[in-house]
Order: sequence, then C-alpha cells, then structure tokens
Amino acid sequence: MERKFKAFLGSRKLQLVLFFLVFLLSFGLRLWKYPFYPLTANAEEYIFVWQGLSLIEKGVPITWSDLPVYSKDNIYWEGVAKNPTQKGELGVRLISPWLDQPPLFSLLVGSFYKLYNPENFTIISTYITRVPMLAISFFSLLFVYLLAKKLFGYWLGILSLLVYGTVPIIVFGSRLVVPENLIALCYLVVLFLLLSYFETQKGWQRNLAIFLAGITGLFKPTGFLLVPFLAFLLWKKKSWKEGILVGVIGAILFFIPYFWYGFYFGKELFLRVLEYQSLRPAGWSSLTYFITNPGFSVEVFLDGFLLVGFFSLAFLLFKKRGKGEEIVLFSFVYTLLTVIISGGRHDQLCWYRYPVYPFMSIAIALLLRDLILNPTFVKSAIFIPLFMANADLLENPFWKVNFFINVKFYRLAFLFLLLPSILGLLFFHKILVKLSRLAIVLALALGIFFNAWVIKSRFNLLCDHSDQCALPYKVNLLQPFKPKK
Repeated sequence: MERKFKAFLGSRKLQLVLFFLVFLLSFGLRLWKYPFYPLTANAEEYIFVWQGLSLIEKGVPITWSDLPVYSKDNIYWEGVAKNPTQKGELGVRLISPWLDQPPLFSLLVGSFYKLYNPENFTIISTYITRVPMLAISFFSLLFVYLLAKKLFGYWLGILSLLVYGTVPIIVFGSRLVVPENLIALCYLVVLFLLLSYFETQKGWQRNLAIFLAGITGLFKPTGFLLVPFLAFLLWKKKSWKEGILVGVIGAILFFIPYFWYGFYFGKELFLRVLEYQSLRPAGWSSLTYFITNPGFSVEVFLDGFLLVGFFSLAFLLFKKRGKGEEIVLFSFVYTLLTVIISGGRHDQLCWYRYPVYPFMSIAIALLLRDLILNPTFVKSAIFIPLFMANADLLENPFWKVNFFINVKFYRLAFLFLLLPSILGLLFFHKILVKLSRLAIVLALALGIFFNAWVIKSRFNLLCDHSDQCALPYKVNLLQPFKPKK
C-alpha cells in the first residue's frame, strides 16, 4: 500500500496537474482585483509611470521628486495630478530632468502604457499600469518553482511556489509598479542560469547571466549588486577568471550607460543627485526595523508569514546544510544585506525588500518540510499560531464569521491542534507523531486558506463601507489590439 502511494505521488501526470493547480492559484491571486489593491494613486508607482512616458513622448525624464537638490529651474510643473474618478489625486512637484533613477525600467513599462495613449502626469488607471507587473509576477512564480525544483526536487518546488504565491505581503507587493519586482526576477533568473551553467558548462548560460546582472542596475542602482552576487558564486567554485570577467563586464554594462545618461541631461545636477542618494541614512537597527515593521508599501501590514520567514533563516543558519541549502541561505542573506544597507534606516519603503522574498519563500519551504517530518511540541507551539495569524487581518465589524477570531474559539482550536504534541511529551507513540504531523499540516492548510481569503477580500474590507477609497477608471485592455476602422 505504501509503495503504491509513493508511486502515485511520483506519477508525472499527478505532478503536472498539481503544478498547474498551484500555479493557477498563485497567479490567480495576483490577478484578483489587481487594479484596486494596493489602492490606486500610490505615489511611488507614478514616479516610473510618468518618467517612462515623458522619455518616450518628450525625450526628457520628467516626474515628481521631493529631493532638495533640485532648484527652481528644474521645476517643470507644480500642482495636483488629476484622477478622472475624482478621488486619489496627488499633489506633486514635477522635475525636469529627473535623475533620481536610471531609465530602463521606466522605458520598459512606459512602452506598454504608450499603447493606450494616456494623458501623462495624471493618475493613469491601474488597469493599465500594473499589467507589466503581472507579467513579471508570472515569470517570478515560474522561476521560484524552477529554482527550488533544481535544488531540492519537485515537492520542494511546489511548496516554495505555494508559499511565494499565497503570502499576502508578497502578492500585494508584486502588483506595484516598482523596479524591485523586476530586480527580484533577475536574481532568480541569474541564479538559475548560473546553476545550469555549473551543470552543463554551456557558455551561453553564463554569458546571459552576466548580461542580465550587468543591466539590472539600469532598472535601479541597487540592482547592480547582482554583479558581485554572481561573481562571488563563481569565485566560490574557484572560477577566479570568470568572476573577474563578471565584475568587468557588469561594470561596463552598468556604469557607462548610467553615467552617459546622467551626463547627457546635466553633469552637475546628476552628480549632486548621486551624492545625495548615496548619503541616505542606514544604521544598526535597519534589520530590526525590517522585522518589526512588515509591509509591502508605506504602511505596516502584519503578515505572520514574514516572521515564519525569519524563523526559516535561523533554521538554515543553525542546521547542517547541504549544497542547495547553502545557496538558498547565501542568497537570502545577501539580498537581506542589500536591503539593510541601501533601504534606509527607518524608512517604511517596503519595496526595497522584494528581492528577499523569493529566497525567503524557498527557505520557508525547507522549514515546513522539517516541521512536517519532525514534529515536536515546541515547533507546534510556535508555528501553528504563526501559520494562522493572518486570520486576524480579516477582522471587521461587518464580517459574518468573526467566530474564527473569537477568543474562546481561538483558545479551544489552539489547544486542539497542540493536543497531539502535548501528549507526545508524555507518551511516545507513533500515532501521536502522526497526529502531531497532521495538526501542523492542517494549521498550514488553514493558514494558506486565510492568506487567500485576505488577498481576495482586502479591498472590500477596507472600502465597502468607506467613500474614501480611490478607484481606477475602467479600461478595455484589448483596445490597442483591435483593428482600426
């Protein structure tokens, strides 16, 4: 019987069907009400929306900025950016030329927006602006699965995909028009290409990884840190010459275009902006701030799975690690370091954290495997409430099933789920181990269910009984592709 069950789990058809189901769930959650939440008129998104369109239409980067290095001569316009729905307007100071960031990300997304000929410097509908992010999300989901599968096999790939696809902070953040979403994808693709190169020694895989690492800084300067990431992994394999080659080519691909772009629009202004950006505050409490102020935008969003992610980091740090786990740990820590060094000391600018989340998700999957295979009372007591913590995000006076977070129900349910592991402390028996394992799996399944529910209902919980929420105007996404009469 056990042999038949293992054969069933190893069935290629079952694995293919399960992959498609988990992938559809993950991508479907990203699609669900994507124009509505995060709420429209998010100022950070329109930095890149307006920059991209102005570069395409006027040949000059123009967008909003509050940096003090710009003079009155650089102010293109000052006022309120209108929203056709009359809500969610933005008071802005438009700067020309705007040199805070490189142009490549804005040009990529702006090229798509141009298909719809929107009026620039207005609150362009998120029906349009977030579509490129959905495409990036599609490939990020795919490469989280492919990378975890390459390192640990099919089932860890599925579990990593499930985590990355259903954690609310990750899902909501993946919709925002910010370059960190594309940078996160580049980390995944570059690492996947490099691991493939180690296996096959095909030069095109290494060369494509070098090229992608080099141009990632043109999305945002922090993306250039992918170059030393790639070089270090090559040096760890004793590929000294290739590591140096990565550094040289990566530097050429980033610094020459970036400085040419800045100097073209104004050398002195560009250098002033660069100096100001380099002095952003960072400090010893940056990591503490990351842990204690979770979120996906500028507000705190208490997602229990983020804490599971940091427990997974501790889990990998203090266990005997295989090669795959070493790679995940290094990638997790490296991307975490880029955040705490570059993301500001106490800035709630949570998009800086996005490149951490793919590796955090794989680390969580490794932790989940250990929790399920080796259940104990201590593990159950810590992780069962963390898995189900996001149920509290559903609380509101209009919710008809508040019993889920009722104090009495919570205590009884928690005790029920802990009972097998409590009894396991007193009486060792295989059935108690299996029941403890079942309790962890049940709590995890309920946690994923609550995650999906939070993603599905977040906008409605905030806005169904409020007239303050800005709404995007509707757009027919197929309009540019219809034949002209």
